[in-house]
Amino acid sequence: YAIGGYDGDSMVSSVEIFDPRLNAWRMGDPMSNPRGYASAVTFDDSLFVLGGLRSNEQILDTVEVYNVNSGWSVPGFNSIGKRSFASAIVM
Repeated sequence: YAIGGYDGDSMVSSVEIFDPRLNAWRMGDPMSNPRGYASAVTFDDSLFVLGGLRSNEQILDTVEVYNVNSGWSVPGFNSIGKRSFASAIVM
């Protein structure tokens, strides 16, 4: 997955998914909010995207969750604090 990012002009909400069987990228459903420099981690069948920048001056504390079967959702919680350029792991 290539999630969000900066296109040289603004942060984007686009999602690109690589399919190794076809050796090709395809567009996925976009996130609800544009964000760049976010953290991402997988857990069970979900991909969590945390924080990032919405603009050069707005650091996010929001979380979006992607599930292959149901698409994107915004859970009822935020991250502990505003973060960008961070890492995320599951232990």
